[in-house]
Amino acid sequence: MNRETQASPTRAEMHGGAWRPWSGERQPARLRAAPIIRAGLRIALRKKLPLVLLFLPPVVATIIFSFVVYTVAALAQGMAPAGLGGAGGAMGQALGGGGGAGDFVKQLVRVREMIVGFHLSTDFFSVLLMAWFGAGLLAEDRKSGAHLLYFARPLTRFDYLLGKFCIVAVFGVLGSILPGLVIISVAVAASPDWSFLQQEGSVAWKTILFGGAWTLVVSSLVLAVSSLSTRKSYALAGVFAWFMFSGATALLLSRLLKDRDWLALSPVQCGVRIAEDLFDMRLGVRDWNTPLAWTAWGLLVALSWTVIWWRTRRLEVV
Repeated sequence: MNRETQASPTRAEMHGGAWRPWSGERQPARLRAAPIIRAGLRIALRKKLPLVLLFLPPVVATIIFSFVVYTVAALAQGMAPAGLGGAGGAMGQALGGGGGAGDFVKQLVRVREMIVGFHLSTDFFSVLLMAWFGAGLLAEDRKSGAHLLYFARPLTRFDYLLGKFCIVAVFGVLGSILPGLVIISVAVAASPDWSFLQQEGSVAWKTILFGGAWTLVVSSLVLAVSSLSTRKSYALAGVFAWFMFSGATALLLSRLLKDRDWLALSPVQCGVRIAEDLFDMRLGVRDWNTPLAWTAWGLLVALSWTVIWWRTRRLEVV
């Protein structure tokens, strides 16, 4: 007998003793979109110049507003912040901070209004961040054929889109939610006995809610435009064209038809109206139907993801 024949009984006996019913427990599946998220963020953070140019304005604005909020809170308590010197008293009178309890409550309300105003002003920079880092996520995959490699892996269409969405959402959180939370933290630290947190603590979770909703809307729109484009530059132009065209159309129709509900055609105008209602800031010039603004945001998200799903399905088939 040759060597294979002699080894066959041993191999058979070994196999017979090795096979037995499996009695373990299946481990939960890991997040399959995690490699896509890591790779996308690594590529986005590779170029330093866009990071500096896009993050510099919100960082500087956050520092300035943080100092202003700290100054207002300190002057409301009758204290001159370090660095103001003798100008503290004059600035306190100018800001209405006489040091009394009633003045301090008014200053807390003013701080809340300043935070909301800052939050709305930084939304523009968050759009820049999400558009720049998200416009090429689907367009470049389609151009280079990278989607074929993704779909050859054990990834579903949901995993693929979840990874791409999380990449855009990270920059939306950094541009829309994080700066507001930093300023709120400064206001809490500057107020005595956590008074800002006790009286205006709802601003924190409202900031997270509004920033999360804004991030969802813009991220969905950016990915939808990217799925329809073949280049990142085309997707960037499409995103900004959508915001400019919808804003101009909404303002024009609202003035011609004398009906401010037409402002719901603009995602930006919807965001302003939702923020005013959510943070209880009433401005008569923008007093229109708030549920309509939420509905417009919801319809835009639904339409965007319908387009994304349809386009991704075509890529998956190809």
